[in-house]
Amino acid sequence: MRKLLLLPILFFAMNLSAQQHVGCGFDLLLEAEQDGKAVRWNEAYRYALERHMETHRTEDIIQIPVVFHVVWNQEYQNLHDSVIFSQLDVLNEDYRRLNADASLTRTEFLDVAADAEIEFFLAEVDPDGNPTNGIDRVESAVSGFALNLFDFSTLDAVKSSSTNGADAWDTEHYLNIWVCNLEESIWGQIFGYAYPPEGAPNWPAGNSAPSPGLEGVVLHYATVGRNNPQGLDDNLEGNERGRTATHEVGHYLGLRHIWADGFFDGCAEDDGLEDTPNAATSTNFICDYTKNTCDDGEGDLPDMIENFMDYNEGECYNMFTYEQINMMRTNIELFRPGLLEGYGVAVEELGAVQFTVAPNPVDHQLTIKGNWADDALVGMYDLSGREVFAKQVEGRQMNIDTSFLESGIYILRVDGLGETKIVKK
Repeated sequence: MRKLLLLPILFFAMNLSAQQHVGCGFDLLLEAEQDGKAVRWNEAYRYALERHMETHRTEDIIQIPVVFHVVWNQEYQNLHDSVIFSQLDVLNEDYRRLNADASLTRTEFLDVAADAEIEFFLAEVDPDGNPTNGIDRVESAVSGFALNLFDFSTLDAVKSSSTNGADAWDTEHYLNIWVCNLEESIWGQIFGYAYPPEGAPNWPAGNSAPSPGLEGVVLHYATVGRNNPQGLDDNLEGNERGRTATHEVGHYLGLRHIWADGFFDGCAEDDGLEDTPNAATSTNFICDYTKNTCDDGEGDLPDMIENFMDYNEGECYNMFTYEQINMMRTNIELFRPGLLEGYGVAVEELGAVQFTVAPNPVDHQLTIKGNWADDALVGMYDLSGREVFAKQVEGRQMNIDTSFLESGIYILRVDGLGETKIVKK
């Protein structure tokens, strides 16, 4: 972990000499350290790496509820539901390493490429308990949201109805993703940006969201999904595969760029993770597999241009590493634990089905009551269909110990009486 030397305005000036798009707005969130001291590992970071190296990560899948706020001024910015669904597919494929281009990961990186076991689903209920499809559409009186290097709130304006944007949903329990027109400026086109969690390791002070209501991800509308009819509205090819969201959600979960945003001496900076090779700069959206900007001596590896936390064209991205994954999962546990509490899930109305469940969401014990046959079987299954519990009914009331279950969504089924969703806190 070495000292941060990034000066945002100079960084953009340097980037723009080689390209006309800025890509991730993360760079704007970084601040040069006032005393020149190194960015130090903190206890959370030590814990994350120790847990990665000394224990086998549990197989539980983290499921994160998402709301997309589509903030539009012109009708073409009001993206169709199918584009949002496509974006969700991209996120789930990339974070589960089910992306078709995972097969393109180079041989030297296959042993560190992994499935993050993080999934995303559109919220089924809003914070007030009302049903929703997870897509919030807001017509705005402004044409878009512009960058002001001296006042980043000009972009954050999209996150409030009072400034012609959309108000966040309970950012402790939902991942909010705003889709809007991020207007091009003399600095180029920003594709998206996100704040890291407050307290996340290996980040300079002052880069988390200014207030809880500003947590989340912002995406330029042309970068959303891989079926977006407006994908070339910014006249830039390579960013229309939905990978901007994959990258920005990585920041939201606490990952830094793999080249650590070094400026004066890029090879002297790193992202603090051992399984992402040192790199002096981003790839600058050039898919060059010969790129090797830092010589790390014996065992030196090329720049990991296929990593989702680089700057590259969407077709070149295809992997996260084990340590990146462990860092994201640890950051969720420590700094975004509300995402694990089962919000956003609609509990199905049972109607004529003759059994009830309580409490739901459940912590340690679930009680079910019903008019079932004496030999009926009660079963519980995760969303992949794997059975996690099965037992014959006992009387007309039955208590089930759920303390062994990981947080998430399960299906409870009673023979002859149907099934319902259960949320484990």
